[in-house]
Amino acid sequence: MDTTAWKQVNISYPGHSRQEREQHAIPHLSRVLPAAETAGMITAWWFIRKGPWRIRYLPAAPNNGPDPVRRLLTEGAAWTSDIYEPEIHAFGGPDAMNAAHTLFHHDSRHLLTYLHDHPTDRRERSLILCTTLMRATGLDLNEQGDVWARAAQHRAEHLSQSPTADLSTWEAFIGKVRQLLQGTARTASDWQTAFENTGPTLRCLRDTGKLTRGLRAVIAEHVIFHWNRIGIPATTQATLAQAATEAIFGSAPLLAEHEWSRRGTRPPLTRLRSRALGAPSTQRQPHRF
Repeated sequence: MDTTAWKQVNISYPGHSRQEREQHAIPHLSRVLPAAETAGMITAWWFIRKGPWRIRYLPAAPNNGPDPVRRLLTEGAAWTSDIYEPEIHAFGGPDAMNAAHTLFHHDSRHLLTYLHDHPTDRRERSLILCTTLMRATGLDLNEQGDVWARAAQHRAEHLSQSPTADLSTWEAFIGKVRQLLQGTARTASDWQTAFENTGPTLRCLRDTGKLTRGLRAVIAEHVIFHWNRIGIPATTQATLAQAATEAIFGSAPLLAEHEWSRRGTRPPLTRLRSRALGAPSTQRQPHRF
């Protein structure tokens, strides 16, 4: 039987919407997890949103007694204990899972700071970070497009079929996405560096035969997990992945152009047209491509 040293707690934060739940989760996790790491109680931690927030943390040493980190996390919270089952196959084997855990930790740590300020540029920033990972792994533009297409397939059931924006609006949005995918980063950041450092690790595992799944399939999993952590809803993930795919390949692999025309629909833009991808903003923008 496979076992892991990682621990898991599921916390149901109060609120009627994901935004309200996030506003409770971020200050709570910011207060507990970095302090526990600094105190030497844990060496890594990360979170994922699947109904309740699933908090995973790695104790610094085995402990057969009461778990002090669990006590800190669950005090005053609605919670349940759980057993963490790493998705080793999905992420390409044991070594690749270790690399994923390292990225999950760094991503989560930066997200606690980023989400504290209620950002409006999650979609843009996610495109930058995921593209950084793809480039660092050595994927060319077409291979990156294949990753976005795989992400779109992951979220195909969430792609809206209701009438939305006209073709010109959709094409303008794709143009904005294309600028982010094909540009050059103006400045670097520690957050971006974490994604950049993961790329060569995955490529080395592939080159040495230690990756048990295709490289692009593994990166597509990373895209979906990052979108989940940063708080992009599944419907928006579907639209963003579709736009990124079309930005590179010029036509939709999920639905052919004639099918979009027959339906008279396009994916919804209302939740995607944030300030940077839509109207100009006077607020500070993320490091851009």
